[in-house]
Amino acid sequence: MDSCVNESSIIVLGSFVGFILLNYVSSKCVASCSTFYKSLNQKKRAIWDNTFVSYVHACICSIITPICFYYYPHAWDDMINADAPLCKFQIAFSTGYFFADMFDFWKKNIFMDSPGIWIHHVVVCTTFLASAIICKYSPYLTATLLVEISNIFLHQRKLSLMYHRSKSTTFYKINALFLILTFIFVRFTAHGYLLIRVWNEHHIFGHEFHWRIALFGMVAMNVINLQLFSQLWNSDWSKSVNVMVKQKL
Repeated sequence: MDSCVNESSIIVLGSFVGFILLNYVSSKCVASCSTFYKSLNQKKRAIWDNTFVSYVHACICSIITPICFYYYPHAWDDMINADAPLCKFQIAFSTGYFFADMFDFWKKNIFMDSPGIWIHHVVVCTTFLASAIICKYSPYLTATLLVEISNIFLHQRKLSLMYHRSKSTTFYKINALFLILTFIFVRFTAHGYLLIRVWNEHHIFGHEFHWRIALFGMVAMNVINLQLFSQLWNSDWSKSVNVMVKQKL
């Protein structure tokens, strides 16, 4: 247990420092070679930097997470006690990222008026950090990170809007298609399945309190998913669907 906690602590701290450095270095690199970046005000630069770092995290998780369950298939069968080192690494790594992300929010005063983002991060940091400390439930939490596949397109959407300031570009339209597909088949499917599984596996959780936290976390994630989907639907997809319906009529 002690060695597990020590290893997780080192990974969390390293990830936290690494993502803060990535934010700083990437902002300096982009500022030195991009006239577009220089044209942004301070707050928009901070949002660009934050979104880029989140995009990098999403790309890394989208590679590591499927590999976790490919190399440790037993982790899918036992998501509570399975010994899967890569899953434990993934959770500690992402814990450091989420803490770095919240630190960036606070330091640069961005997303302070977005309670949904803060609720999401607080829930994730609480559950992920608890898992890293007690060295259990890492397969469960690793499975939640399958949604980072969808987040790749979500972050690309924001970066594209900031750069092109238009939703009519070919890249934006193709990205919107992949976003809605991954939203439905990855985000809704993964989080919906995990909510049902947490409910059904109440009897094998080690502690009632742990189960209540897991259940609350999955309910919160699914509610946030519905809220985000509603926002994206009204902003992007509903107009496209209405145009298609009118063309057929």
